[in-house]
Amino acid sequence: MRNATLAGPALRETHRRVGWYLTINFLTELIGVEKFPIPHVQGHQTTGYRLRHEQQTTIVALMRGGEPMALGVSDALPLAMFAHANSPEDIKFHHLQGQSTVLLVDSVVNSGKTVVKFVEHVRSLHATVRIVIVAGVAQAESVSAEGSLVQALSLHANISLVALRLSDNKFTGRGTTDTGNRLFNTTQLP
Repeated sequence: MRNATLAGPALRETHRRVGWYLTINFLTELIGVEKFPIPHVQGHQTTGYRLRHEQQTTIVALMRGGEPMALGVSDALPLAMFAHANSPEDIKFHHLQGQSTVLLVDSVVNSGKTVVKFVEHVRSLHATVRIVIVAGVAQAESVSAEGSLVQALSLHANISLVALRLSDNKFTGRGTTDTGNRLFNTTQLP
C-alpha cells in the first residue's frame, strides 16, 4: 500500500487483500465467530464457522478510496450487505434495519473528521448497532487518548477501530500522492 510505484489495478488488489486480511484476522477476534452447519465432502453435515451475525452485517465503502478494501471485507463476509457512501446521508435506515454490525471501510483515516460524520449519522439512524471502522492506515495522533477521533467517538458506545497500521506521519496526500487518485489512476486531475 505504501509502495509509490503501485497504482490502478495492482494497488486496488492490494487494498482488497488488506480488507480480507483485516476481516479474517481482526474482525473475527473483535466480533467473534459462530458455528453453522456445512456439507462435508463425504456427504454428511459438519461444523463451519463464520463471523457472528454475518447476515446482519452491513459493509459501507466510504467512497471512493474505501471501495477496494471494502470489497476485500466483502470477500471474507459473503453474507453481509454491501453499500457505497459518498456522504453520510447515503446511508439510509434500510441499510441498518435489523443489522447487528456496520463496518465503515476507508483506506486512510487522517484527522478522523470524515469518519466521525459517518458515525454520527449512523447513530442518528440506529442508536445501538455495533460500528467498526476498518482502515488501512490511521493517523496515530487522531486515535490517541487526546486525539480528535477518540474524543469525538467517546460520546458514542459500541465503536471500534481496526487498522493495518498506525502512522505518526501527518502527511495528507494530494494529487499524485493521494491514495484515492493512486487507486484509480487519476493522479493527473486537480
